[in-house]
Amino acid sequence: MKTETIQIIDCGRGPQLSTTRITVLDIFYYLHRGYDFAAIQRIMPTLSRAEFDVVEEYVKAHLDELVEADRRAEEFIQQGIASQKAKGLLPAIDPTLPQEQRIARLKAKLHQRHAGNNG
Repeated sequence: MKTETIQIIDCGRGPQLSTTRITVLDIFYYLHRGYDFAAIQRIMPTLSRAEFDVVEEYVKAHLDELVEADRRAEEFIQQGIASQKAKGLLPAIDPTLPQEQRIARLKAKLHQRHAGNNG
C-alpha cells in the first residue's frame, strides 16, 4: 500500500494540505477559537489525524501571519454582513426568541415557499 506524504502546498488559494482542498485557514479558524481535533473532525469529517498534525506544525511556525490572515478574513465577513444589513437583505435576529422558536419560524417560511412553488 502506497502512502502519500502530507505537505502544506499553495495552489493559489493560500496554504493547503497536499492531500485535500482543505486550507490551513479553514482549520486555523477553529484552532484559533479553541476547538480540538475531535470537534474539528466533526466539522470536516474527511480530515485525518495525520493531516491535522501537519497543519498544527505549520501553525506553530506561522502563527503571527495566520492570526493576521484570520483577522482580515473575519473583518471581510463582518463588512459583508454589514453591507447586507444596510441593503435590507439580512433580517435582524430577535435574540429574545428562543432558538427553537426561530427554527420553527424558518421551517414554516420554507414550507410556505415550497407549497407556493408547487401549487
